[in-house]
Amino acid sequence: MVRSKSTRLAMTLALAGALAAPAGLAHAQRPDATISFSGGQVAFILGVKWGGGTLTFHGRRYPLRVNGLQLGSIGGSSYSAVGEVYHLRNVKDIEGTYGAATASATAGRGAGGIDMTNGNGVEIRARSSHAGLQLTLAAAGVDIRLK
Repeated sequence: MVRSKSTRLAMTLALAGALAAPAGLAHAQRPDATISFSGGQVAFILGVKWGGGTLTFHGRRYPLRVNGLQLGSIGGSSYSAVGEVYHLRNVKDIEGTYGAATASATAGRGAGGIDMTNGNGVEIRARSSHAGLQLTLAAAGVDIRLK
């Protein structure tokens, strides 16, 4: 049993290091803006997400509408996320469809991260929290629009 605990600890530390590496790289570059969004999602094979948020860019706050689709998800949950936005030169460039691959399981409360990019080259790196019951192994598309 001691061996299995030490093996699990080593695997956990390796996973934490792998997950922290991209986050560490993100801190080397200054974000152009910050973003926060929240909403809900429901799914049975094909999932639908909805919500809203706020982009803070050059000291101004811009309200956002967030919609998306997921293929390969079952359940329902609510979510909130905060993060940084990179490669944003013009506020209109935040708009577009962002592609992301996700894998998560939520039973009660959970947390995760997402890194997604749109066709304008704008990248969002966000940390999220979820509540509900949902299993996801999916390709996702998130559409973000200014309100």
